[in-house]
Amino acid sequence: MKAICFEPVAGAAGDMILAALFDLGADPVEVDRIIRSGGLDGFRIEFERHPDNHRLTCGYCNVVVEEHGHSHAHEHEHHHDHGHEHAHEHHEHDHEHEHHEHDHEHEHHEHDHEHEHHEHDHEHEHHEHEHEHEHEHTHEHHHRGLKEILAMIERSEASPRAKERSTAIFRRLGAAEAAVHGVDIEEVHFHEVGAVDSIVDIFGICIALDQLGIDQVYCSDFKVGCGTIRCAHGVIPVPAPATVKLLEGFPVERLDIRSELTTPTGAAVLTTLTAGDWRSLPMQVLKTGAGHGRREFAERPNMIRAFLVELTGTGLVQDSVAVLESDLDDESPEILGALLDALLAAGALDASYQAVQMKKNRPGTHLTVICRPDRAAALAELILTQTSTIGVRTTTARRYTLPRSQQTVTTPWGPVLCKRVERPDGPDLIPEYEACRTLAATAGVPLRRVMAAARAAGLEASAS
Repeated sequence: MKAICFEPVAGAAGDMILAALFDLGADPVEVDRIIRSGGLDGFRIEFERHPDNHRLTCGYCNVVVEEHGHSHAHEHEHHHDHGHEHAHEHHEHDHEHEHHEHDHEHEHHEHDHEHEHHEHDHEHEHHEHEHEHEHEHTHEHHHRGLKEILAMIERSEASPRAKERSTAIFRRLGAAEAAVHGVDIEEVHFHEVGAVDSIVDIFGICIALDQLGIDQVYCSDFKVGCGTIRCAHGVIPVPAPATVKLLEGFPVERLDIRSELTTPTGAAVLTTLTAGDWRSLPMQVLKTGAGHGRREFAERPNMIRAFLVELTGTGLVQDSVAVLESDLDDESPEILGALLDALLAAGALDASYQAVQMKKNRPGTHLTVICRPDRAAALAELILTQTSTIGVRTTTARRYTLPRSQQTVTTPWGPVLCKRVERPDGPDLIPEYEACRTLAATAGVPLRRVMAAARAAGLEASAS
């Protein structure tokens, strides 16, 4: 099974990830064509390879957005939500500046576009939108909601897997923005400038993965920087709120570099696609690539490395998890149901209840939560806040997991998304419940028939 193993040397941004995939051999021209087939235009993808200041040859990708008779050399991603909060999708900003530094052709190389909630995924300098040119952009740009972006992806010529991956990333990014600003996900809007370059980055990454025949994605520890950034509501520390939300439950290392190293789009792509850390996987390295950001750091190369590998052996991955336990004897079913939802939404890997007999012959409920070790304290606090229990027990356990990915099978009523699990005796395709339920409702057939057809198609695909 082919996999990509990402190593964020100094963070991750959408353009850097895309550049690494181009460096591995994905075709920028074909990526451009497939993106345009969905109806998006007004952009061009520029890719080149050259050494950085550490004398390491890397791939550099720039999405140039063409509008109003000139081009914006987007080295960042602008995502805007309706609340005008800046999501700081930038990977090259110098937070000490408060003025735009762009030329008359409006090449936005390192400026701070404080439009209505930029997510600058590429390197630039962050500033507030307070001059006339910025106000013109605010008025002229069309806003795209999540539904419009997903519809654009769906009508493209991309493969089902590329569509599924990009849709999942946009949904996760939208959910993070919605959570940060306290709004419904359908109320989050992506401003046109940001939408163009972020769609190209996110959709382009998924198309490139498909071109390279990638079944699975892995990523080692995420990197975040330090310092502050200025947004519409003042000066806030890095990483940006959306990035923090997306990185919940994932291992993170803070570097002593005054820059926002992992951007919201970079975090959304990798946290959505990764199946975990790759460093204990048995593998054969087939090829390596590197994607560089526009900014140079003295401390280390500003790049993300990508290893194209063939997984060997059983593929078993061993890691550590925290196990939280508590006995509840006076909670209503409504409270218990809400708690389970809250735990899973807060990053629990699994959560379950078991009926138990407690002291004084009272029936009770035993709660078990499995999570990554860095989420244990937050989830324990959640349990202690939302229930009447006064204690939570914690232990550390080692576990083995199998590589997994997504695959679509065809049923008489349409495609169904399945989870592909690489078992030691061969792959196993498990239909996703929500995908089956949605298709059953749309087709007007019983859920059991859709699930049976999906399982049969999965068995056939696994055997072939």
